[in-house]
Amino acid sequence: MKLINRNNFISIVCITFTLVVCGKLLLEKSTGFIDRYYTENIFTCLGISVLATFVLSLRYYLQRFPFIPVAIGQYLALIGFVFLCIWIAGHFTENAPSAYKDMFVSVTIPYVAGAVVYYISFFAQIKRANEVFSNLE
Repeated sequence: MKLINRNNFISIVCITFTLVVCGKLLLEKSTGFIDRYYTENIFTCLGISVLATFVLSLRYYLQRFPFIPVAIGQYLALIGFVFLCIWIAGHFTENAPSAYKDMFVSVTIPYVAGAVVYYISFFAQIKRANEVFSNLE
C-alpha cells in the first residue's frame, strides 16, 4: 500500500512542517529561548520535513525487505544526510559546537513520532485489506 504518493506528498510535508514548527515554537516559548537564527531554522525545518517525508515514502518500494532493517535504514539515511549537510555547511559557515547533537535531537524526536504514526497507519491499512480479501473467500 502506498500511503504517501504524488497527490498527497505536498500536503503531508505541509502538515509535518506545521507540527514541527509549532512544537519548536511552543518549546522555545516555554523555556524562554530566543532564536537569533529564526529564519534559517525555519527553512531547515522545511527541508528536513521534505526529506523525512520522502524517506518514509520509500517504504512502498522496500516492502520485500524485512520491516525492522528498513525502518532503521530509513532513519540512518535521514540522519546521515543531515549530518553530511552539517559537515558541508561547516566548510562555509561556523557551526555551533553542539551542532551535531542539536540536530540529532531536533531530527530524531519528530522523525520517530512521524514514523510511528506512518507505520501504524500503514499496518492498519494492510490489516483492513487482508480482512476485505478474507471476506471475499
